[in-house]
Amino acid sequence: MKKINILIVVILGLIGFTSCTDTRGPVISSAALDGSMTFKLNQPQYSNMTYVLDNANADLDMDSLTCVQPAYGFTAAVTYTTQVSFSSTFAAGSYQTLATTINGEKVRVNTKEMDKAIIALYGGVLPTPLVTKDVYIRLKAFISDASTTPVSKDTIVKPLYSNSIKIKILPYVLPLFPYTEVAPRLWYIVGLDGVWNNSATGVGTSLIPLSIQEGKKYNLSGDGEFIYTGYIKASQGFKILRNIGDWNSDIWGMTGSNYVYNGGGNITVPSDGYYKITMNSVDKTLKIDPVTITPASYTLIGIIGAFNSWGADVALTANVSASKHFWSTTFTLSADSQLKLRANGAWDTNWGTGGSSDGNSIYSAMGVGVNGGKNMIETAGTYTVMFNDIDACYFFIKK
Repeated sequence: MKKINILIVVILGLIGFTSCTDTRGPVISSAALDGSMTFKLNQPQYSNMTYVLDNANADLDMDSLTCVQPAYGFTAAVTYTTQVSFSSTFAAGSYQTLATTINGEKVRVNTKEMDKAIIALYGGVLPTPLVTKDVYIRLKAFISDASTTPVSKDTIVKPLYSNSIKIKILPYVLPLFPYTEVAPRLWYIVGLDGVWNNSATGVGTSLIPLSIQEGKKYNLSGDGEFIYTGYIKASQGFKILRNIGDWNSDIWGMTGSNYVYNGGGNITVPSDGYYKITMNSVDKTLKIDPVTITPASYTLIGIIGAFNSWGADVALTANVSASKHFWSTTFTLSADSQLKLRANGAWDTNWGTGGSSDGNSIYSAMGVGVNGGKNMIETAGTYTVMFNDIDACYFFIKK
């Protein structure tokens, strides 16, 4: 009996010890809680030299950074990201964060990511000729171990930042590619319909995309030259923007007779007529010129393909504000299908790709249609389909 009592006491003691152990949380540094703690970023091995970035080494690491883990007060799995700036203060809006995140104290810095960050810090355009630039680097540290949730009272540990170090970098100009090899980032005219619906539901009606161009090239960020040719009324102001839903960044306005990037009021034209808009998102230039054209007029632009046994047209709707030369619809494919666009329900005017064979997927999202060209191909899904019958640019934007 005495042995049983002793065993019970031991078990109860162990339970009590376990309970105390489970309820003890980590002792977290107060400086980690309020984000005031810093940590040491070591000087990289080649910091006394110039890092010469090169597109040939774009997928390689220009260097690796090492640091001393922040003294949280407990062992933590830390995620690090690299931030770069032209200023050691890293004021809000003055720095870029590289895409790669690393778990561990050896943080790789990718060449292409660094080059893109420097171009962004320059405002999108590198100086000519290229020059070596002082660049400040710091690390951002984040842990999830002590993050809170709506049903948890765990302590929040804020992101922490290292000291900054200065290195010298000679960047390179991002290479340019045809639209079939990169994904151009679309720009939209908004306001021509007077509705100004700057939301996803306005794409194709209030938001009319500028066209890509055959023979023009775009960088890895999707920037390059875009055009729009269409009828514009003098009484209808408009703007040109990139980011749907955003009225403040990457938007063109007008002050007096000057086109203003990220500023100004509505853009207007002096008289009703056809105009060609040319916008370059690399060097941030915009021009709008009157053109003397008499474009063909169609009563119907339709989609036809294997999905309906090439037997009937799915009609697009003409945008009246674009003088019925810009067409759009929402269209669902239940299965992958080859297809084409055509005019007036007949084959004398039809648009396919400029490829050498039917069903080339590089032309699926967007392209410049060729009369009598090869069949397009689209995968199953629902699309916003848009087509400008003046320049034959088409878009299949998957929802």
